[in-house]
Amino acid sequence: MTTKLLILATLLAAGCSESDRSRATVRVEPQQPPRRVIAPPTGTVRSLPPHAIRADGVGPYRLGEKVSSVMSQLPSGPRIARLEIPGVVRTSVIRAEDGAVLIGGETTSTAMFVAVVGPEVARTDSNVHVGSSLDELVRAAGPLAEDLEHARDPRLVVPAAPRNARIVLEGDRIAAIVVVVPPDRVPVKLGPPPEAECRRPAGSGRKQVGACLSGAGELIDLEEEEIVVHPADSERVLHTLRVPGLVFAAPLRSAGDGRDELVVVARLDEPQRRTWTLAAYRFEGTRLVRTIEPEVVYELSSAQSRWIGAELRDVELYLELASRPDAIEVGGVLVARAGERVRDVALAWPKVVTRRHHKAPGDAQDAGTGDAKTAAGASDGPAPQ
Repeated sequence: MTTKLLILATLLAAGCSESDRSRATVRVEPQQPPRRVIAPPTGTVRSLPPHAIRADGVGPYRLGEKVSSVMSQLPSGPRIARLEIPGVVRTSVIRAEDGAVLIGGETTSTAMFVAVVGPEVARTDSNVHVGSSLDELVRAAGPLAEDLEHARDPRLVVPAAPRNARIVLEGDRIAAIVVVVPPDRVPVKLGPPPEAECRRPAGSGRKQVGACLSGAGELIDLEEEEIVVHPADSERVLHTLRVPGLVFAAPLRSAGDGRDELVVVARLDEPQRRTWTLAAYRFEGTRLVRTIEPEVVYELSSAQSRWIGAELRDVELYLELASRPDAIEVGGVLVARAGERVRDVALAWPKVVTRRHHKAPGDAQDAGTGDAKTAAGASDGPAPQ
């Protein structure tokens, strides 16, 4: 009996060992985790500053784009300001990037300009941005663009690229960069072929500019409110003009004979009003005569400046003149400040000032010092609408 029990126990132990070994060889395959699917982002994907300043706009804000499309890109709804002063400015301005980028155009139309007024929000390929110096701009982009048929306020310059940009200067620093829609018109060919044109003498900066008022070439010295014209090769004074409120004077190539006019922009400041006037002069024989009588091109009152949320002292116009066969087209950039910073930028409403027909030298009206002083101070007429 004992022997039988011992044999049974041995068999049972052997069976258990075989069962354990069988279970030990079973391999359990690990479960694969579920495949992760990343859903596309909802809403609009926005590019972040610093944006690129290009000829077609700034970052995602493109010239010629529907204003409604521009507004849809803003993260927290549009911030639109209406800038409208009869005869001076008329546009809507969309403030983007916390007010550092301004897009201008009618809300039912397309973007006509994009302005950068903040230092860190955008820059050109050559790293020029608001706050850069004029020297840095020239070193990065090359010499400033110049063309004979345009004259500009020295505080408004055009870089070599992009040519449809306007740089607003404060001292020697960039205060705003404005990219505008280029005009559709074909440039008018002025004067004789280039090889027959008078070449302007080189001036010595903002206080002296070269001009071709005659075929010989002259230098124009600008001192406070006085303009002195003398030959390029001597100090002999040909003409002196006294212009109260002188903003700038510059040569502008007139049509037909390859010579320049002398265009003069002045600003008269009164307690409640600012008035910008334009006059033009050219040589007839040996005399400097007026081709455009001093004419009010822009007028702005204290009440009107408050329509755009600014004080009169904080609004400035930087004018640009373009020569046409029988007239001068006036435009430029309006800038409104809030303290030390530029708050709003807009394109000035364009004006056309017609030249009077040139008289024969014997009938020409001389533009002496007394005439210039009286003319530049005239501001009784209403602003053109």
